[in-house]
Amino acid sequence: MELTTENIYESKESHEGNHKNDNGGKLFSFITPVILALFLFSGFISNNKEQVHIAKNDGFYELGSKKKNDGKINLLSASDINSPIKDTVYTDKDMWLEVRVDKQYVYEHWRDGRVVAFPISSGNKFIHEAVEARPGLFAIFYRNEHHKSTQFSDASLYHFQTFNQGIGFHALDGTGYYGNLGVRPSSHGCIRMRHEDARQLYKDAEMGTLVIAHNGDISKRTVGFAPKGYKQEKEYTKEEYKEMLAKNLYNVLHGNYFTEEREFFVVDPKAIPPWGVYNGYDAELPKRQKSPQHIYNFKQESDRMAGDNVSVSEENIYDSETAMSEFNLDEAVINENEVKNLKSPVVDVTSKETLIKKYYHNPIGILPYYGPKK
Repeated sequence: MELTTENIYESKESHEGNHKNDNGGKLFSFITPVILALFLFSGFISNNKEQVHIAKNDGFYELGSKKKNDGKINLLSASDINSPIKDTVYTDKDMWLEVRVDKQYVYEHWRDGRVVAFPISSGNKFIHEAVEARPGLFAIFYRNEHHKSTQFSDASLYHFQTFNQGIGFHALDGTGYYGNLGVRPSSHGCIRMRHEDARQLYKDAEMGTLVIAHNGDISKRTVGFAPKGYKQEKEYTKEEYKEMLAKNLYNVLHGNYFTEEREFFVVDPKAIPPWGVYNGYDAELPKRQKSPQHIYNFKQESDRMAGDNVSVSEENIYDSETAMSEFNLDEAVINENEVKNLKSPVVDVTSKETLIKKYYHNPIGILPYYGPKK
């Protein structure tokens, strides 16, 4: 071929065009995976957001979406399923109290995360006509800066706050009892404190402040804070509070935390009786919670592949009916109505009354009565 000036320019332009095409191809091959990665990442973030269900009342959070028919797939990690979970009871106050009988301390848990500890001395059951502190969920229902004991010769109880029948936080005359505080039980039943600590606790607490009493990890309930300024939309009756408290604790103890609908509410302290609410002190938390079940429907169509030199016999083809009969796939084809029947039952008791009796009432909180001492 004879090279002319025209041919050389054409060859040069062709080369430059090919070079540009190569650069464009390289740039395209680099940008495309990046765009795809960003797209997948954004989808991953979106799906992750669906893992945390924000209930209708802003501020209440729970892992795992409970929305019905939302068409989303909720993912729970192994740590979510295997982590010990306690039932959370919500308060709209800024502080709640934890009485650790095993440590002889009372702890103030504040909304801002602060924890303040005070040494105490609780009831010693080995003293004549004395009772030990009982486990349960309680609420302060009586307060008096200077209460006169009806049982012990009008003894002065300073900054007295009761939460379990006659048992409450208070200080006594003098300081002779200080040596047992934070060390051992030494009272007839009440929670003894130093004067300055009882005064501070009286200032910090208020009527209706929640109290959880337990020995170490015995309590299967804890307290959480509702959003600041939260107003409950619905007014519940005492019976409804009883049922919701019982049902929530039941589901936690039976591993149904992620599989059952959960009612979020601020408990009314007036719904807590003077002897308290059961806190699962004699129950065991399950080692793992049940994982939500996602059901998928698969439809298999007959498929044939044939070419000029390929023949397919009928015996090598599986249609939907054959596949189901041979591989028992009919068990996986479930309609929406049947899905509801797969869920764990909310209760394993015969009635609502039985549920409340077993998971709400706190008979161990009922104390014996000893008459006044002269």
